Amino acid sequence: MENIDNLETAIACVEELSSSESLCKFDDETMSEYNELYDRFIKTNANKNCSSEEKGKSLEKLASFLLSHTKVFEVYDNIHSNTNEFDQLVRCNNIGKILLNKNVLDKRLKHFIGECKNLSRSVNVTYVGKVCSLLMTTGNKICILFSYNGVSGKEWKQASGLIRKFYLSKENIEERFVIIDFNKFDFERIKNGEYLLDIINDKIFTLQNDVNFSNFISSHSLAQAVLSKQNND
Repeated sequence: MENIDNLETAIACVEELSSSESLCKFDDETMSEYNELYDRFIKTNANKNCSSEEKGKSLEKLASFLLSHTKVFEVYDNIHSNTNEFDQLVRCNNIGKILLNKNVLDKRLKHFIGECKNLSRSVNVTYVGKVCSLLMTTGNKICILFSYNGVSGKEWKQASGLIRKFYLSKENIEERFVIIDFNKFDFERIKNGEYLLDIINDKIFTLQNDVNFSNFISSHSLAQAVLSKQNND
């Protein structure tokens, strides 16, 4: 009976969920919680006295909070199997499944992986290679790679280049593997009022078309300034 009630609730909500804002917007209390986690994430990474474990935990908590407070996902943290370990296993809830069927969501978001790698440097090509292997062996098509500094290289160089090459390893676009580089600037975009699903879609669009989608963003001036800073780093 509970599952039926949940399904009926999901169906009732679908008509109201027609935009990223309705799916992702935080209320004041949730935004306050997010800001606290975000500030801790930034401060621990700026503090040389904080341990790697503290920095890693601050990233994991922030990433899990962001994913779990989007209305379409269920999030399972720190999952271990016989062969793999996942920081986050994510799948669509009842609302998400209905939106998948209506082609509102990318079908590869039916289930995906979140991986957190908090380093003092950019995430290198070796670790991105491990993420590639993880995707190939688990049946997931998307991994959101959360980090502080992002991946190494730009465009077709280093880790950034491997992400592009790995994406092109499948001919069918719907079967292609997507690794989304989600770093401190993207977390700041959320803080400044952007929405997770919009950022995900922008990054998939960028990967598919091999363009810098930030050139087309004009609705959020603060976010645009953040992106400009990122591209200059």
